Amino acid sequence: MSAYIVFLASFLSIHLMRRSGLESAFVKAWIPVFLCLPVTFAVSISGLPDPNFSQAAILPLLFVLLRDRLGQMHFGAMEKLLAAYVLVRVFSDFLGRGYSDAQNYGFYMLTSMIGPYLLGRYLVTRREMDIEAARMFVLVFLLFFPMFLFEVKFWVSPVFRMLSGFFPGAGSGLSIRWGLARTAGTFEHPILACIMIIAVYRLHRWLCWQGFWDRPQTGLLLQLSKLTRFTRIPFQHQVTIALVLMALMTMSRGPWIGGLAGAALAATGNLRNRGRWLLIFLVALVIGGVAAKAALEAYITPAEGEMLSGEATTMLYRQVMIDQYKAFLMDKFWTGWGLTTVPKIKGMESVDNAFFLMALQHGVIAPALMVSILLYAIVTQILGGLKAPPGQSPIGFTFAGIYLMCFISFATVYMGAQTEPMIFLLLGWGESIRNRRQPEKPSAAVSIPDPGGGFRRVLR
Repeated sequence: MSAYIVFLASFLSIHLMRRSGLESAFVKAWIPVFLCLPVTFAVSISGLPDPNFSQAAILPLLFVLLRDRLGQMHFGAMEKLLAAYVLVRVFSDFLGRGYSDAQNYGFYMLTSMIGPYLLGRYLVTRREMDIEAARMFVLVFLLFFPMFLFEVKFWVSPVFRMLSGFFPGAGSGLSIRWGLARTAGTFEHPILACIMIIAVYRLHRWLCWQGFWDRPQTGLLLQLSKLTRFTRIPFQHQVTIALVLMALMTMSRGPWIGGLAGAALAATGNLRNRGRWLLIFLVALVIGGVAAKAALEAYITPAEGEMLSGEATTMLYRQVMIDQYKAFLMDKFWTGWGLTTVPKIKGMESVDNAFFLMALQHGVIAPALMVSILLYAIVTQILGGLKAPPGQSPIGFTFAGIYLMCFISFATVYMGAQTEPMIFLLLGWGESIRNRRQPEKPSAAVSIPDPGGGFRRVLR
């Protein structure tokens, strides 16, 4: 019965909606709950789906959103791709595992993928909400920083230490490299944690470009800035240092590489001749990809009598793993085996490639649609960003950089924990930005809430 505490998140959402509105509940309830509480903390209900904290928090928000704004919703190209993606995966899961499991998976997709997409698409609808949502993500990750230090020392996240007794079956995702704990926080795996950190870092950099950190802060950010004034380092640089250190503590190479590519793409949006630098970036990306593949082949191919290092062995594992699992893919090429019923090869239980795992689970159409969704999002955000006047930092390039980082990172890990809701939230958020009637304002004209007014004043 203790696991039923997940429904406290529902009451929190309802309370904040009644007190200060839907947008406030999204920022102040759903985002912190989604980030701070692991998805493995869920309640098992006989005959019904098993919600976690994030799903319990989102259900009241979706009810009110659909009740009040259904008539405003638009079914465009992105929505068609998402609908096809959900239908393919749920139907394939029904073929592979049966109705009951497919029903539960359908609930998961609606509350953890489509639900966050709708929140981003129809709640983050103006620049003030862009800033408030990004601000909340950064704030929560700043609060995570001491928790990551705790995890390095004690090999467990404080959240798991405090709440795992309510959820005995939940694991903390402990991983060791070079004798040190790779921090995973509340995100189940160090690579997934690193993906989340880099996504938030990109939002932080966009806030820097908007001049947000140069303005008076409110709430917890104000208190944090006061606590760190003795260092004489500007607060925005302290935020940068904290997020970079958190990414390093995960010891996750895939997201680091993806993060560098995403940073380069986002940076092209700040240059005067965006089109020319974007072309240079694309050429460099192709050349770098070819060179990296050749370097990887050399790295994981030992010379005669030479032993591979532990890092090289890890990289070689992914290549061999795909070769070994190809036979299972060919057996059920179009429909897959089901979410949890993919055959396992002894010693290779982990399929460390989200797109390949998706094909094994639900057939090749599913990853093809996911790739199409990400490519469509990247291209449309770049095209929107190219229209911004020179001297601005269009948020579309920031979102394109995040999508690219995720695309690269998911080739090294499964798509799980909070990363799936996060990418779908950002997809919806990006579509909201792209479809706004009002163009982006210059950085100096961005309206920041009055330090004394708080969030309530923004939402009036």
